Amino acid sequence: MAINVKVLQKVTGLKIKCVERCESTFDEIGDYDAIAARSQARGSGRGDHTFFSPYGGIYLVMRERGLNIDPHTLTPAVGLAVRDTILNVLGISTRLKWVNDVLYGDKKVCGILCKCPRRGEYLIGVGVNFAVNRKDLISAGLDGVAATLDASEYYATAFTAELIKRIHSASLLPFDHNRYNKLCVTVGKDVSFTYNGMQTNGHAEYVERDGSLMVRIGQATVAVDCGEASIIRTT
Repeated sequence: MAINVKVLQKVTGLKIKCVERCESTFDEIGDYDAIAARSQARGSGRGDHTFFSPYGGIYLVMRERGLNIDPHTLTPAVGLAVRDTILNVLGISTRLKWVNDVLYGDKKVCGILCKCPRRGEYLIGVGVNFAVNRKDLISAGLDGVAATLDASEYYATAFTAELIKRIHSASLLPFDHNRYNKLCVTVGKDVSFTYNGMQTNGHAEYVERDGSLMVRIGQATVAVDCGEASIIRTT
């Protein structure tokens, strides 16, 4: 089922484009305020990674200008917006992994990527495995790390509308780091991350109000504000 662009434009007041498939929503947003696609040929991931984007997902990019929050808090704040949308529209509880993942159980169901193409302008990308077929995840070798919400297409338009509104609010309101800490699976875990150019292990203590992850290394506590922190699994 296609996302109803007329409904989105009416409830958000934004200039929005909706497509069934595109190369990349980041490349095709043009002068729209937002673009939503159901699949991408080459979705954008962190660094030089691609983001697997099979049909049935909701791959959204929004343009925001003049943030009222610290840009460093934008990604985790959007994580909260995604989590709240999933709960409110679908009744599904998810948790957050610092800094840009939403987890369903212990598997990734959403990735977030924010870019700043020019001063004062931000492109916020969210890829949600909304109604992705689990067989597509299996065929891509991602079944062990990725999940699908397996949501009804009936809710696709309502979900996208609420997601857009909550992301916009997240760009204006203070980052709720206390609530983020309660929902973040990274906090309280031993993690591996890159620090000063070296792979380092430490214990994640909490997420600071500026969005950085505070990690204890021996007797010292350092702020990790870029890259990612992988949870060290114990057997």
